[in-house]
This record gives sequence, structure tokens and C-alpha cells, in this order.
Amino acid sequence: MTPKLLRLVYAFEFLFALVAIFTAWSEIGGQTTLDLMSWGWKLGLSLSLAASIVAFTAAIVSEDSFWTARSARWLAVILVLLGGIGVVTYYYALQVPTAEPEENGAVSLLFPGAAPDSLYV
Repeated sequence: MTPKLLRLVYAFEFLFALVAIFTAWSEIGGQTTLDLMSWGWKLGLSLSLAASIVAFTAAIVSEDSFWTARSARWLAVILVLLGGIGVVTYYYALQVPTAEPEENGAVSLLFPGAAPDSLYV
């Protein structure tokens, strides 16, 4: 494969990786958590992970053997970034407000099927 075509393939792989990262992140971590998260975390971690995936692919394609020191390094970087994504997502998941019903101590005298005016006979 020519180097120009290979660069084009890597560019498309980067874009597909971004789509896959954001889709998986919202499905696994939850959309509410991502909505609370700062845009800097999402942008930095997703771009770094997509670039690492492309670099891992380039390391595999450039050598005859699958496992080289270069490909192992990029795989380690991918795993560290995935761990960072998990930690940041967990932190923001703890910040999600829980919707608990408020109890104010009032007792309702309405029974099912009873009209409000029939209570004051």
C-alpha cells in the first residue's frame, strides 16, 4: 500500500475511532454522566485515545511481527487512557444528583375514587 493511501486510511480510522469512543462512552458511562463532565476531559481523552489507536495500528502495520516494543507501548498507552476515562467517568457519576421523593410529613385523606368535596360533608 502506498504511503499516501495509508495516511488516508489512518485518517479515516481516526474519525471512526472518535465515533466509536463517544458512542461506547455514552452507552457504558451513561449520557447523564457525560452531560455533567467538562468538555475538556471529553475532548482531551477522546482525541488522545483515538490517536493512540491509530498509532497502535501504525506500529502493527509497519513491522512484520504483531508484538513489538513499539506496539506494546501503544497498547499500554491505550490501556492507561481507558483507565483514565474510567476514573473520570466514575468521579462524575458520583456527582449525578439522585431523584429521591421528598417527604414533608403531610398525610393525604383522599381515597381512590373519592371526590375532594365529599370529604367535607
